[in-house]
Amino acid sequence: MAFGRLERPSGAQPMSDINMTPLIDVMLVLLVIFIITAPLMVSAVKVDLPQAQGTQATDAPKFIAVTIDLQGRPM
Repeated sequence: MAFGRLERPSGAQPMSDINMTPLIDVMLVLLVIFIITAPLMVSAVKVDLPQAQGTQATDAPKFIAVTIDLQGRPM
């Protein structure tokens, strides 16, 4: 019968390794699809970006130092 149990030699352990071949096949197919479609995605999208307007430079300090004493008061 097709659904019968297969006879194993006594003491034989079932194979518990994961078959990696289907996983590798799927990953390679996805990689090929990505490699083919990536250049098309860059050239297919035309975006009209606005130009940045210049700002005036300020003479503000680049950092501010704050000193606090042990009682938590600024010095």
